[in-house]
Amino acid sequence: MSVSVIRAQRTPVIANVSIGNPVRGLALMTAFADSLPAYSGNGLRCVSCHLDNGTNNAAMPWNGSAARYPRFRARPAYEESLARRVNECIARSLAGRMLPERSRDMRDMVAYIESLRERARSTGGDTVRVSGDGRRGREGYAANCARCHGAAGQGMGINPPLWGAGSFSIGAGMARHFTFATFIRHNMPFDQRGSLSPQQAADIAAYVLSQPRQDHPGKERDWPRGDAPLDVAYATDGARRAGRAIPSPRPLLTRRLSPDSLAR
Repeated sequence: MSVSVIRAQRTPVIANVSIGNPVRGLALMTAFADSLPAYSGNGLRCVSCHLDNGTNNAAMPWNGSAARYPRFRARPAYEESLARRVNECIARSLAGRMLPERSRDMRDMVAYIESLRERARSTGGDTVRVSGDGRRGREGYAANCARCHGAAGQGMGINPPLWGAGSFSIGAGMARHFTFATFIRHNMPFDQRGSLSPQQAADIAAYVLSQPRQDHPGKERDWPRGDAPLDVAYATDGARRAGRAIPSPRPLLTRRLSPDSLAR
């Protein structure tokens, strides 16, 4: 649904700062490609990963997130505002182009996350920290995932693509093995949540993440202090300087959009 049909509401004020319209912000997040096509680089929506409009504590919740920013994050190695964190998701998970952070669209999306500030946030379940076997994962994918996401990972209806040009980029958090396996373990299959064992989830993650997806230019500059997590999918300059093991290359597709449109 186009956000243009949503009736404007009075802009809420938090801490005497006008932050935008949360209703419109949620509409943008649920129809990102349709509403902001110039900034969308794949077939995903914000709520493809942040399930139940970001309120599901087992699926990368936005609950309580506003209270955690600004905060230092190791991946860029600087303090990020909430708007910058949203832009990182746009550039990486949506393989898109960053929005101007003072734009109406960004203010409205931040406003929705702000509306969840007081909601309780929990871990949502144990992290899956086991390696996976892609050969077993291929069978597990066919048995548990293909009916919703397609045999070739192309996505079906509102069910998002899991690889290919329509899916998240190599720089996304979902491209990390432990992160993706944990998401699968606690949220998939959608109609049988919790039915997969940690090993089954890890195997499916290994298979899906071995498939081609869009590149993320500049990813080698991530974690410049050399502290990249063990499941990061690509080599970083910091890891090389620290003498750490370098992950095996994954198949990459040409990026559709430059990730960064912000003024330098």
